[in-house]
Amino acid sequence: MTHMAIDFGDVEAFIARAIRSRSTADLPLLGHGEISVVLAWPADEPVAAVKRVPPFRDREAAQKYVDVCAEFFDTLRNAEVAAWPTMVHIHVRDDDRAVVYHQQPIADLAQLGSNVMRAAPLADSHPLLDAIIEAAARVCNPTLGFDCQLANWLWDGNTATQLDFTSPFALTVDRDDLRYDAHAFLQEYPLVIRPYLKKEFTSLIRRFTKAEGALTDMVANMMKEGLDEWVEPAINAINLQLGSNVTRVKVQRMYDHDRKLMPSVLKLKKAQRWWLTHTGRRYEQLLPVRTTYHE
Repeated sequence: MTHMAIDFGDVEAFIARAIRSRSTADLPLLGHGEISVVLAWPADEPVAAVKRVPPFRDREAAQKYVDVCAEFFDTLRNAEVAAWPTMVHIHVRDDDRAVVYHQQPIADLAQLGSNVMRAAPLADSHPLLDAIIEAAARVCNPTLGFDCQLANWLWDGNTATQLDFTSPFALTVDRDDLRYDAHAFLQEYPLVIRPYLKKEFTSLIRRFTKAEGALTDMVANMMKEGLDEWVEPAINAINLQLGSNVTRVKVQRMYDHDRKLMPSVLKLKKAQRWWLTHTGRRYEQLLPVRTTYHE
């Protein structure tokens, strides 16, 4: 697959207008998660999917993040896990802040993992689930988490391909911080609670550094996706392949936690946006109308 050349200054200006209007209504959205939205570009005749990371303080901080992404791509390659073709670009604005964009070919939504499972007849397992379990077992390690939720995968009938790389769960050796500047993500929240959120989010990321935790999260997200009939088959497949002890109770507890957390997180972001815009300052993130837990 080839990548078209994109002027990310144009993309940034386009998104800046949407941020100021507080609306995604006029954007060519392909989808959104809890961290970022995915746009089709160009808007009139889209050929690429672009994902925007909130601005870093400068090019050096952005480059550190890009280097971590590159290392994650290498980790997947070495683990023989397919990755969707992705180019990572740094756009330095006139204010010297650096915005990172991920550029990918537009994927076939029918191949999106959650859609594949939704269309599949119920069975004891599914080859996509088996492939994700094997990938998690090979990729997860004490300083690298793996977000295995179905919406992050494409399945063409033979190969499971990882799709989402905007927030690599790469931790320092002592596992108490990200390996890139977390300020880019924390700036979306009120200043007074950032230290607390940084600690909480880092603790949450540690969930993903073990295959059992990453896959339990995957199953919890299946509940969010309306795939409850696949929960028991997925749990059984995970335990069979990993020799783990994932249970419906653990999955439900994780789902209930995230269902409460994520809407609260979005409310905090919206409060920060209100405060900044009403004091003549700039909010830097394009927020979805609601979290995926409201849909």
